[in-house]
Amino acid sequence: MPNARIPFPKTLALPEVLKFIKELDYYSQHDRIIFELAPDTFFAPFSMLVIASKIRYLREKCPRLTVVFDGWEHHGYLSHMGFFSMCGFDHGKELGEALGSINYLPLTEISKGSFYEKSIDQYEELPDLIQRSVDRSADVLCRDHDENGQMFDVLSYSIREIFRNVFEHAEAESLYFCAQFWPKSQKVEFAVADFGIGIRNGLGTNPNFRFSTDKEALEYSLLPGVSGKTHLPRRSNVWFNSGYGLYMTNRLARNGGNFVIASGESAIHFTKKSKWNHATSFPGTALRINLDVTQIGRVQDRLKEFREEGKAIAAKIKGSANRPPSAMSLLLRRDYED
Repeated sequence: MPNARIPFPKTLALPEVLKFIKELDYYSQHDRIIFELAPDTFFAPFSMLVIASKIRYLREKCPRLTVVFDGWEHHGYLSHMGFFSMCGFDHGKELGEALGSINYLPLTEISKGSFYEKSIDQYEELPDLIQRSVDRSADVLCRDHDENGQMFDVLSYSIREIFRNVFEHAEAESLYFCAQFWPKSQKVEFAVADFGIGIRNGLGTNPNFRFSTDKEALEYSLLPGVSGKTHLPRRSNVWFNSGYGLYMTNRLARNGGNFVIASGESAIHFTKKSKWNHATSFPGTALRINLDVTQIGRVQDRLKEFREEGKAIAAKIKGSANRPPSAMSLLLRRDYED
């Protein structure tokens, strides 16, 4: 097929982004795609990450496809953050090259093996090593723990559980993330993506949770006690899979902002009181946490509240085995260090 010239959406709001990456499946059948980048297009972390991830995936899937960016020279921010590098181009900073600052974390790749930094780490459990890494990321964004202590707690907890989900369930060897904190509005956005087996296939490793659609799988994945591994014997008395990680994380995010998860052909957007379903197309899984720092409240109080609600919900879910939440999935780092 001949060339396809595709303007980026004028506004990169969530519905437009999810629709855009779905439409790219059709355009990937062309010989050449020319993306038109308007000078004033604003890219938040999630939009930047999922679009770059999808372009990277299509270029690898369709090696004969030529991709061109028209207007890239107007987007120094994208170049600096590693957007074009994520797309597979030798332009701008490479993934993770930008040093970051008190307000952002650039597009960065983390491999499973990178958590093992010292020889003694081979004797540690992976979630403990993940916690060490995510605390550094949360530190960069939060700066002053006295002022932003609750923000640090919710980011450290949520990112840990999301990273665990990638490496324990998605069968991915790497993940990608980026983040931005806007001090004036006191809002933060954290985005994560992987090219793993996706939510539906991940849950499908448990014979109790095999679904015919990505939408149904996504909805169940956010319920307590639902996991692809809860039917297996525990390998750890501390970090065993109880199916509470994504449930607690999405509840925390919705309490002080909103939560988005996309996998396969479906995406769900949650706020404290609302839910929207979207059609999309994403290989693997992508998540977004948006928080209003002023609305977070005491994180430990919220965890206790959600735990009790979760236990009651899990008891009614067929196939959950009613396994209680693991102790660590309910704790903040500082709780078990004291």
